[in-house]
Amino acid sequence: MQLNNVNMNNAILKQNLSIKINDIPVQLTDIQPIKQGNRITENTAYLVLVDTSASMPAYFSEVQRILEGLFGFAGAKDKMAVFAVSNQLQLVKDFLSNDSSDKVTKTIENALTLDAKTGSCLYSGIREAYDLGRAASDIPSRRVIVLITDGGVEGDCLSSADLKDYLDVDRLPVYYLILGQPDSTDEDFKKAADQIAEKTGGQSFVNNKGNELFAQFKASQENGMILKLRCEDFKALNLQANLTVSWQGDQGEIRDKARFTATPAEENRAGLNNQQTLRTSYYGVMVILLPMILSLAVILVIGWVLITKGERSL
Repeated sequence: MQLNNVNMNNAILKQNLSIKINDIPVQLTDIQPIKQGNRITENTAYLVLVDTSASMPAYFSEVQRILEGLFGFAGAKDKMAVFAVSNQLQLVKDFLSNDSSDKVTKTIENALTLDAKTGSCLYSGIREAYDLGRAASDIPSRRVIVLITDGGVEGDCLSSADLKDYLDVDRLPVYYLILGQPDSTDEDFKKAADQIAEKTGGQSFVNNKGNELFAQFKASQENGMILKLRCEDFKALNLQANLTVSWQGDQGEIRDKARFTATPAEENRAGLNNQQTLRTSYYGVMVILLPMILSLAVILVIGWVLITKGERSL
């Protein structure tokens, strides 16, 4: 979520920033920069998509510089998956692989020089990467999609409007690194890239130099803030929720809204799990005891009937 032109002074931020979950006000308990010293404190899973359509071979050296920058930027606990995308999405490196930047770059080079195809289904590629990013396990919860392209979509069955609607829940920030001159980039594609990036909390950059594009992306990651929230009345697990953020500034109110799947912090989730275990234990005890109680009741009733008949016979 982007709130541009906002003074990030913590005291002013706490005073002027209003946050609600499902229209319930939440307390802003802490604000921390995402960068501390020379490292990003929030572990991240990067899904890197490299456009390998027929127009991209001319930019291979710039793609190589971007990939080298991304591999160097990722921390020891970060994860990265790399995909080639033209008329379909193809896995080059998965999250668990330790492939080096050189090996990945060589695979991308082969795709660009030998397998470059007509068709550039970037919107479908982003959607598929989004699904993979949401479903992946054993990777950091902060997940980011990075698309490296020279711009333009051809032969894609998915439109930019379709993609924007699809990305509206559980947003993964989408960052566009567009190789080319700003005045020569496809205007419709650039407009769609800006809209998709803004809607998902990412950003869109245009430059004909790979190292400049990487520097812009790196700065965008380092300038973020982590806001810790407390909402006493929101305790449901895996519930779709609306997060509304508004900022009262000198130029009036800035407001943004996002939908997400809300999950409690780990310590709260442990409490929920304990409650669930407790309920399960009670249920198990009742399953064992109830038949025993019913059997005992039946035996007592039969005994009482037999005793009653015996008394009548006498």
